[in-house]
Amino acid sequence: MCPKLPVFVSYRSIRKWWKALPPNKRELLKENVRTNKWKILLGVSSLGVLFVVFYFTHLEETPITGRARLLVFGKEHLRQLSQVEYSMWMEKYESKMLPETDARYQLVKRVVGHLSESNKDIPQVSALTWAIHVVDEPEVNAFVLPNGEVFVFTGLLNAVSDIHQLSFILGHEIAHAVLEHAIEKASLVHFLDFLSLIFLTMIWAICPHDILAVVGQRIQSKLQEFIFDRPYSRTLEAEADKVGLQFAAKACVDVRASSVFWQLMELVETIKGEPKLPEWLSTHPSHENRAEHLDRLIPEVSRAEGTVLL
Repeated sequence: MCPKLPVFVSYRSIRKWWKALPPNKRELLKENVRTNKWKILLGVSSLGVLFVVFYFTHLEETPITGRARLLVFGKEHLRQLSQVEYSMWMEKYESKMLPETDARYQLVKRVVGHLSESNKDIPQVSALTWAIHVVDEPEVNAFVLPNGEVFVFTGLLNAVSDIHQLSFILGHEIAHAVLEHAIEKASLVHFLDFLSLIFLTMIWAICPHDILAVVGQRIQSKLQEFIFDRPYSRTLEAEADKVGLQFAAKACVDVRASSVFWQLMELVETIKGEPKLPEWLSTHPSHENRAEHLDRLIPEVSRAEGTVLL
């Protein structure tokens, strides 16, 4: 059940109870609050300290990049999340899966196999068993579940110009799985949801009418989305780009194809006249910014892997 629902119900009930109180009892309660204000402040402060302690005691280091990140859920939750997602996608696309004999399936299998073999020295890569699923859909998309289930849409295979671009895209998606971004995002959402209960409590306690409380809650939700959720998602995408580029470089892929792909995606959108949303409205960096970011990373990754770019 959504943790916010009890807040709505409880504080609507409390507000109605408060309005029904006789004036003398209201004043008595207010006086009690004034008398015990320091105790109340101490209680609220203690709750804040608990949140801070909880946050810092659940920080872990991201594999490969070493970035500190909040992890509330463990490996078992990750396994369960993967299974739920896998079942959902299979139910949706099972009838559209290409057979293993299809040349496009074989292409994806070969690329994933080459990437995983070239990066088997990384424990998080070698620990996963990669399973290939190619979906016959025009959508330009691919993703890898945390348990190593690889889903590639034929729309993506049609969009890439060569095997180097495909290798980078799949390296990027594999990086998401290896870095456990799914469980990290779930942890952040979980933490922010409980943190937001404090603000929701204030909103529903202070607002005199339900409609104002609903509007206030909606504003709080959107602020959380655009200040925390979406920027964090873009950060994870940039991290997956960097690690995916490293995976591709170790597999002797021409990493310059990575920025070329996003430049092509930018060009396609321009030709089609598709509206461009500001990056801050998106969960992903813009195509242009991704290409520029990759262009900055390519020399660094190439030097690290000893690759000579001609």
